[in-house]
Amino acid sequence: MYEELVERAVGAGFQQYEIANFARETSLNSQPSTLNLPGRACHHNVNYWRGGSFHGLGPSATSYVGGVRTKNLSNTQRYCEQLETGRRAIESSEELPPLGRAGETAAFGLRLVGGWKFDEFQRATGHELRREWLGEMRQLADRGWGRIEPDGFHLTRAGLRFADAAGELFLR
Repeated sequence: MYEELVERAVGAGFQQYEIANFARETSLNSQPSTLNLPGRACHHNVNYWRGGSFHGLGPSATSYVGGVRTKNLSNTQRYCEQLETGRRAIESSEELPPLGRAGETAAFGLRLVGGWKFDEFQRATGHELRREWLGEMRQLADRGWGRIEPDGFHLTRAGLRFADAAGELFLR
């Protein structure tokens, strides 16, 4: 069914830019990108996959700001009670070490069809993808799930179907 989805979406003029996301090109795209994204791609989600900061609002929402991930209370009543008393409704908070955060960013970035350009990953995380995760990239390439290019790494069409398992290899 997945292969059928990809074929039909592409046949209807959509470009696959993520595992299960497709968009059309538009001349309204004012942000030049090295990601080769179609103009109507969801830039909000791409921000997640590239390790960007975001604020989550409402019960159970997560945020990632200043290197700290927080999760709001799940219980709506308790969430509202906290806010009414002027307190933040945080259920949990964590700060990953830099290498752990870089691995997570690498894993989520593999959701994009274009994967990671090596220089872009280093700018985003301060870590070298080829140095820290070369073995994992080779393992995925040997499986037919990934492709190491001179300037980057991305999952193959087959690898996108197993992106969660592939991404798990990058977590530290």
